[in-house]
Amino acid sequence: MPRRSAFWVAAVVSLAALAVFEPRVTAAPVAVAIAVLVWRWPAAALHVAAFAALAVRPSLDVFSERRVGVGPFALSPAVAFGAAMLWVALVLAARRRRDGLRTWTDARLFRTHVWLFVAYGIGVYSGWHWYGAAGLSQGVRELVRVASIVAAFLVVLWWIEANPQASGRGWAYLVVGTLVPIAVALTQLVTGQGYLEGDLLRISGTFSHPSNFAQYLIPFIMVAVAGSAASPAMFRALRLGWALGLSLLVALTYSRTALLALAISLVLLPILMAARTGRRGLAQGVVIVALVGALGWWLAGDLIRARFAGVNLGVVAWEEARQGVSENSFTWRLITWGGLVRLGLLHPLVGHGGGMTTVLNPMIEEGSGLPFSAHDDFVKFFVETGALGLACYVIYGIRLCAWTLGRARAAGSATAPAAYAVTASLLSLMFFTAGVAELAVNTAILHALYGMLAVLTVPPEPTAPAPPLRR
Repeated sequence: MPRRSAFWVAAVVSLAALAVFEPRVTAAPVAVAIAVLVWRWPAAALHVAAFAALAVRPSLDVFSERRVGVGPFALSPAVAFGAAMLWVALVLAARRRRDGLRTWTDARLFRTHVWLFVAYGIGVYSGWHWYGAAGLSQGVRELVRVASIVAAFLVVLWWIEANPQASGRGWAYLVVGTLVPIAVALTQLVTGQGYLEGDLLRISGTFSHPSNFAQYLIPFIMVAVAGSAASPAMFRALRLGWALGLSLLVALTYSRTALLALAISLVLLPILMAARTGRRGLAQGVVIVALVGALGWWLAGDLIRARFAGVNLGVVAWEEARQGVSENSFTWRLITWGGLVRLGLLHPLVGHGGGMTTVLNPMIEEGSGLPFSAHDDFVKFFVETGALGLACYVIYGIRLCAWTLGRARAAGSATAPAAYAVTASLLSLMFFTAGVAELAVNTAILHALYGMLAVLTVPPEPTAPAPPLRR
């Protein structure tokens, strides 16, 4: 017994001494403790992890930052959350394998994500090939970030699989997750302490940028609008009121990309639902969408007009971009994309490496002192993973949207409206805004969208076997 006590004392003292020089060493015993707890109580671990993925993650971006001197593996609450979620999912996957359960219950969904990981794998290889350890670290960080998002998706899927009745609770957790970001946004609006862009106050909630906050709200608006048609009068009014309130918050972010994505989502929704609802349902959907749009314009039309007033999409803007002169954000984006495409053409097949856009971009962000992001997913993937990686990402996106639409068409009457709403949001943010929404780098938004997909994927109830035929 004294020897065992001496061993533990020595281990604790050694760990404390190592932590003085490298604080991240303390993560090792924490990881062991988490693994033991998850293995011992997998059902409770699933519930806690699902709640964290659906309700906690949206509040963490505010604690992260990008600035000179902060490396790719700098610890922040969002990074710690992602690492913990990935670790919990790995332990749960091992436990499921031991119990004879599959990690991916849908083979089509698994094949879809193979394309995603191939794209990021190309980024890891190219970063290491061209830039050595520095490029490898950037690529690995991106790969781990995406793996943590998919891990959270699988955790929620497993939770729903074990208890299909938890789907409603999952939606409740998603709504709970909006409360802190909305409360912070309203506080910013009242106190004037939000994201300042010159004299313009843009609310951002708990997100790192107003545009991210606005895009996060879009699927919640769409779910509220989609479900209003089949709701009783009182609940219909509540749903539409919720949708209008969130739409006003989107307008107060002054995000042109988010306003465009919301408008496209509203147009897509009745079109996607038409095959299920028929002409009458299509007409009803168009009326509801038009009503929401008209009320939203009445509430925030002046804000929207003011935000789009200085945007020039004509010949002058293209000429200014060709000359390298920026008078508005559209021209600035054209200049940035032109420079990044030329950079990507230096390594057109496999790109420069995952995460290298924010290392190599010559356009520097004044606040952080770091290069800007690509401001477009397709440009980002071309620069970082070349034509091969870009093709893999596009295939992944098409397959994921097709899978989501298939789930919506197969859903029951109670869940179909929400499923179509999430499909419209995903299509808009990923493709119909031409990648400008930067969905691929907005981790919290991906958590929300994947969480919605997971709670919508309720396994069918087992059917009772047919009685034997009597002879």
